[in-house]
Amino acid sequence: MKTFSIKNKVFLLTIFLILFVAGCSNSNESSGESKEPNKDEKDEKITLTIGDISAAEMIAPMDVAIEKGFFEEEGIIIEKKVFANGPTLMMSMANGDVDVAVKTGYTPMLQAASQGADIMIVASMAKNNAPVVARGDIKSFKDLDGKIIGTPGIGTIQNTMLSVAEAEYGIKFKQHIHAKVTDLPTLLEKGEIDGFTSWEWVAADAVNRIDGAHYVLENPVIENAESVGLAFNGDIYRENKEVVKKFLKAYLRGIEFFTENNKESIDSIAKKIGKPNEVIETALKAVNMENPKIDMPSVKFAVEDAIATGKISKAEVPDVDKFMEKYIDNTILDQLKP
Repeated sequence: MKTFSIKNKVFLLTIFLILFVAGCSNSNESSGESKEPNKDEKDEKITLTIGDISAAEMIAPMDVAIEKGFFEEEGIIIEKKVFANGPTLMMSMANGDVDVAVKTGYTPMLQAASQGADIMIVASMAKNNAPVVARGDIKSFKDLDGKIIGTPGIGTIQNTMLSVAEAEYGIKFKQHIHAKVTDLPTLLEKGEIDGFTSWEWVAADAVNRIDGAHYVLENPVIENAESVGLAFNGDIYRENKEVVKKFLKAYLRGIEFFTENNKESIDSIAKKIGKPNEVIETALKAVNMENPKIDMPSVKFAVEDAIATGKISKAEVPDVDKFMEKYIDNTILDQLKP
């Protein structure tokens, strides 16, 4: 009996040890200590809220990048909010409701920065894009002297470029009417204004649709004048440069697709806004979207004009060059460009 009892005890102890070792092994596996990350862990995505501008469908490379899935391929989910103009978008961004401002004028972006908004401008989205349209009996821009002019708002880059042209041509408008950009052609048609500045496609639509309406300035008086740009919330820019790079990489793919598939892009824009292709083809003559690098001289001019006209306080921006260095960064784009 005694011998049998000892053998049984040894047997039971052996079984216990085997089960204990197996249990520890299973425990380690379930805790994930030796597991590879699963697919969800590898493909973790980030959601960014972008602020977009009403009636800015012409700035199509961004929309192309969204629709073709280029952002999703970079692990970025886009949520969009649409604003009437740049100043209202920047107010929302300053309040923390927007992560990335797109298709936004430099004047409202830098005006907001001068007032404390934490942003970083990282790419140009369009150059020029501030045409002036007038009724048929006004033959040139100079003929708008003493006339009523419409604009999409005091803080817009179009209004800034209009002021620059006014000074350059030595004229003075009788009155400025600031209105929703898509209402400006209607005001012209009704005779309530003599001309207007806007972003495209709105100007091209007026030229194609309203009898006698024509461009008196197709491009701003400043060569390669920056129109709209792309700005990140400062916290994201500083703390997650990789996300900024991925965002810009997707956007650059949008530019490439737009350029290489011009007819498809024109068809897409025309369908979205419900206008004939001729409107888009006309508008493209006044907009350059193929060069995302920010033209610093034209931005500096815009800042100086904004200071001279009181849109930006000189006390807040005593040194324009240092101010621009603080809020504009071309270097991330340079890293991505071939």
